[in-house]
Amino acid sequence: MSAAWLSIAGNVVLFAFKYWVGILSHSVAIKADAWHTLSDCLSSLIVLAMLCISIKPPDEEHPFGHGRYELVSTMLIGVMLALVAGFFGYEGLMQLYEHREAKFGVAAILVTAVSLVGKELMARYSFRMARHAGNAALAADGWHHRSDALSSLILLIGMLVGSRAWWIDGALGTAIAVYIAYVAFTTIRGAASTIAGEHPPARLIDTVREELANLYPRLDLRPHDFRWHNYIRRQELVFHIVLPSGMLVGEAFSITSRLEEHLGRLLGVEVTIHIEPRKEGRGSGLRP
Repeated sequence: MSAAWLSIAGNVVLFAFKYWVGILSHSVAIKADAWHTLSDCLSSLIVLAMLCISIKPPDEEHPFGHGRYELVSTMLIGVMLALVAGFFGYEGLMQLYEHREAKFGVAAILVTAVSLVGKELMARYSFRMARHAGNAALAADGWHHRSDALSSLILLIGMLVGSRAWWIDGALGTAIAVYIAYVAFTTIRGAASTIAGEHPPARLIDTVREELANLYPRLDLRPHDFRWHNYIRRQELVFHIVLPSGMLVGEAFSITSRLEEHLGRLLGVEVTIHIEPRKEGRGSGLRP
């Protein structure tokens, strides 16, 4: 949670300075960058709220825990980014249409440079905390910071050459909007893909096949029909194996229990194995 609180404090200060300079210089691009910074603050509040929910233990209504609330916060951050992109894309295009010119002074250049450095530092800190905690929402918040840092970089370049072209501010505002829209799209798509369900990572499937071949080389277990359930704070790998149709139930249970325990420790996830009887003398018809 420290990453989110640090983000909120830093973003409030940066927003105030950016917006003040944007008003003084009549710059849509600087004001767009300021509101983008404030949206970072709001996204951090969402991360905090959803984190408090996601760490709750499983209950009767949520037997697999509340981890996917992190994905809800990730999608909300993506929607916020999309709204910011739409608004400032419109403002930038209107400034180009009306031939409005912005005047950048020393204060504008200074606050943008400070923003660039500050937001990049926030992004790196959020990414580091996300890797440490395995938190998708913190990673999305980090990308929100990174997008703000890059938009500040684009803006800073424009300030340095703005005196030579009246259209640079409107063009930069539009370019920033396009980039923010791209970040919003990738953020929403990533969270939605996890919620909808994804195929198990290839490395897990390869490891399972290797381990089964090493542990029971004579049984030809033929692992297939792999399923991956990602509950963020808990992952489950489910697949099927084939065993001789005449094998005793107790022996089959012993094999699957040993495999589930061994693979669970090796892969760091929960493993559930279903059994199918081998159809002797016929094609397996098994799905990979």
